[in-house]
Parts: sequence; C-alpha cells; structure tokens
Amino acid sequence: MRPLRAELTKLRTAPGLVWCLVGAAAVMLALPLLASAGNPGTYDRAAYVDEFRFVHRTLSGDGTLTARVRTPAAGHPWAMTGLMVKQSASPGARYAAVFVTPGHGTRMQADFTVDIAGGGAASWLRIARTGDTVTGYASADGATWREVGRVPMAGLPASVEIGLFATSPGITRTVATRPVLVPTRPATALFDSVSPAGEWRGTDVGLPSGRSTVEARDVLSVTAQPGGVLSVTAQPGDILARADDGSRVVAATAGTFAGMLPLVALGALVMTSEYRRHLVRTTLAASPRRGPVLAAKALVAGGACFAAALVATAAALLLAQPLLRRNGYRPPTYPDPSLGDPRVLRVVAGTAAAAALVALLGLGAGAILRRGAAAITAVAAVLLVPAVLTPLLPAGAGTWVQRLTPVAGLSVQQVRETDDAFLLPWAGRPWAGLAVLAAWAAAALAVAYLLLSRRDA
Repeated sequence: MRPLRAELTKLRTAPGLVWCLVGAAAVMLALPLLASAGNPGTYDRAAYVDEFRFVHRTLSGDGTLTARVRTPAAGHPWAMTGLMVKQSASPGARYAAVFVTPGHGTRMQADFTVDIAGGGAASWLRIARTGDTVTGYASADGATWREVGRVPMAGLPASVEIGLFATSPGITRTVATRPVLVPTRPATALFDSVSPAGEWRGTDVGLPSGRSTVEARDVLSVTAQPGGVLSVTAQPGDILARADDGSRVVAATAGTFAGMLPLVALGALVMTSEYRRHLVRTTLAASPRRGPVLAAKALVAGGACFAAALVATAAALLLAQPLLRRNGYRPPTYPDPSLGDPRVLRVVAGTAAAAALVALLGLGAGAILRRGAAAITAVAAVLLVPAVLTPLLPAGAGTWVQRLTPVAGLSVQQVRETDDAFLLPWAGRPWAGLAVLAAWAAAALAVAYLLLSRRDA
C-alpha cells in the first residue's frame, strides 16, 4: 500500500501530470461537441436505401432467369451480385433478389425486410416468378440446384422487371473529428450463360448518374446467345431498410485519437520525471522491491486515465445529443442513444479502457527509454504511423498493419457491422482490437520490469 499511496500523492501534486489529464479530457469533450455543432444530418429520408445498377427487361406473367456469376463484385463484405425481380426500376419498388456476397455467402432478400441465408457463395443463380411467389435457387455447377428461399409477394403486377444487378455499400471511416461515409470503388461483376437471351436495359436505380452502360464482352452478344458475357459495374450503393447508422454514438468518440496523445505523455512522465529530477533513488529506497513500485505507477496512471476518459466520453455523448438533434440527427432515422444500451456502454467504457492502455504503453516506454521526449515520440509514432500508412498500402496489408499495432484498440468503438477497417480493423470483433492494445501495453510493462530489476537506479 505504501507505493500506491506515494504514487497517488505524486499524481495529485505534479502540475504536469494533472495538466495532461485535464488536457486529454478537454480534447475528448471539445472535439465531439464541435463536430456535433457543425455536422448537419437528414432525418426525413426514406425508410429504405435502394441504390444499385440494374440490367433488366420486362417480364410478363411467369418466368425464370438463370446466370452464372463469373466474377462477383468485391470491395465490401456486403457487396451484392445477383438476379432480381422488381415491380419497376424505381427506387422503393417491391423486389425479390437472390445474390452472392464476399462475406455473407448466398442470400435471398425481399422488400427490405426479408433476409434468408442460403449457405456459401454459389457460382450459378436462378430466380423464378410463379404467380405471386418468387423463388431463388443456387448451384455450384449449373446442374444440381438448391432452393435458397421462397417469398410470397401478393399483389405483384402481371408485368415486372427481371434482370441482373450489382451494388456495394459505402464504408464508415472515423477520422479525427467525425464519422465519414466513404464510397467504395466501383467494382465490375461479370455474368455469363445468361438464359433466356433477350434485349437488356441498364438503369442506375436510386443513383444520380441515370442510365448505366451495359457491355457484352464476347464475340457473340448477350442478346444473340445465352452464352455471352455481361458486365455490370457496381456503383456505391445498397439495398436495405434504413436503420440507425450509429452517428449519434460515434460522435462522442471524435476526440479519442487526439486525446490519447496527452495520456501517452502522462504515462511516460510518471516514470521519466523521476529520472529527470533524480528522485528514482528516493522512491526505490522507500520501496526497495521494484515490481510493486512499477505496479503502483501503472495502477495509478491507468486508473486516472480511465476515469478521465470515461467521464469525458460519457459527457461528450450526453452533451452532444441536443446539438445533433438540432442539426437533424433525430428519431426515427437516428434514435436517441442510451447508456443502458450494451452497444453504447461498450463504446464509452471501451474508449476509456483504450485510453488507459495507451497511458500504460507510455509508462512502459518511459521506463525502458528513461527519457520523456523519446518515450512520447516512440509511442506517438506507433499510434500515428499506421493511420498515415494505411491509405498508401494495399487494402489487405493496411488492415493487418492496423490489426497488429496499438491503433487496433480503437476497434472497440465500432458501432455497426459495416464499419470498415480504417481505425476499426477488427470488424465484428471489437474486443479483439482492445486485446491487441492490451498485449502491447503488457509487453511494454514486462520489458520495463525486467530492465528496472537489472539496471541501477
């Protein structure tokens, strides 16, 4: 208990450490409020997103369309490539679709509410309308078919649009001040063995570009024979019921990255200030066992940073809500967040935990390097370099750079499954990123303990 009381006293009486805490909390509170005050939203949008490239023709009565997906659209786990029956080519019109995705296998969806999982990604797809029922099929070889789903669509008119489609959602990237939706790059899907043959029209449903370009990449046109190759370029879009995108929660984390830098300084200075002022001998004379001394410093620094970040993030969440509501982020599109929601609580508490772990990483670096400037620079570089390098690297390499470095801890702030890999590299596994950051902090403290035990004070 003596080392712990001593470290608490040092923290309370060291102006530099107190200012680091105050500065971090101020940044983590101020940036979310600034972003919320100046980030207008839209609350009166349609209750659905219906944006995709549709290559289609009119089907009168019953009918079937079959095609092989030679090259599916990529770029996002929910990029869709498949076949669709749609009441019309207007956004919001009723539809049923069977499609493949890079990350969620084969699926059948209808009318923004029906979602049927159909196993792994298939090479062949078929969609059939029989009266008021639309059925989707999938096949690995085009010979043996399995039913993916059967959807009743009462009231569907006699004439509908049937065809091929492709789309790929945008991705949410959390940047220094706010969450930003970044469109994915257009991806080309290739179909062949399209049957029956016929004339096609291309429409960008719900997209501003109007008519699309349809290319037949074969000596024989798709309109001539069913064996031609049809190219459909997937523009950024999606097909789903619009739901809360998490903006009112993510806003509270806008200052996290900037606020971590003063906490790195605090962690480093907790150790290096004693070397600079030649107080380390006095500390170790009062508590000769060096392990408990380092543990006390870690407990005090980590606890103080956790508390400061927790209060700042929770306050940012609560104080930002009136500003966000005034700017259009309001129900029903953007429901009011609650700290009783496990997702919201995880973001707030996880942000505080990440802040504490970053401070412990700074503490470990300070004990290893014994120089405040060197320790702060080293940890800041480990945090900043992945964020700077990621846009310059191939997608896979950039993701793994983030997954294996301390910036992975920010994954705990993930709100939606569609949040992408930029500063949220462990999609769907937010605690995995925090575990990576914890491993870095533990490794730094372990090395610090070994060196502290062997070095002279």
